[in-house]
Amino acid sequence: MTKQEESLSQEIEKAVEVLKKGGVIIFPTDTVYGMGCRFDNKSAIARIRNIKGSNQEFPLLISNIDQSHHIVKINDVAKNLAQRFWPGGLTIIVEKASGLGKIGIRIPSHKIPLTLIEKIGVPIIGTSANFHGQKSPTSYEDLDKRLISMVDFVVHGECDKKIQSTVVDSTTLPVRILRRGAVDVSSS
Repeated sequence: MTKQEESLSQEIEKAVEVLKKGGVIIFPTDTVYGMGCRFDNKSAIARIRNIKGSNQEFPLLISNIDQSHHIVKINDVAKNLAQRFWPGGLTIIVEKASGLGKIGIRIPSHKIPLTLIEKIGVPIIGTSANFHGQKSPTSYEDLDKRLISMVDFVVHGECDKKIQSTVVDSTTLPVRILRRGAVDVSSS
């Protein structure tokens, strides 16, 4: 193992520890730097809302489709999109399993968030690591220092695509593209 690989491994272990204790971290993904916590920790999610200055519903990052079955309803449209574009830069809006609202889900194609999710055993929040209305950071150097000071830990690494995920709403027919980004679904 190289020094760089060893350092990353230590950072991932520290991030897992922070997540398990209910903390908030910043980490690279295949698209842009993300900010997250365990999906089932309401106080950590409230903290992210406070940090970002946003009351929106944050997307979930999952490591496999089976992780989502008790959280969301995967319709046939979402299933087809997932088969074509996951893992990757496509966030799919689906209905919550409770029937109370919608939420975005995504399987990233990046080792760091996938490893974090696997090690803590549950999905994580995967919102961009920025204050509401600011540009999404694509490198550690792009991260706002004030934002870094408000979270518990930062994992260093590279973002592959350097563009936000594409967001589609699979609950409407035809499917609505809410944000164009890393994946071109217009030919789907």
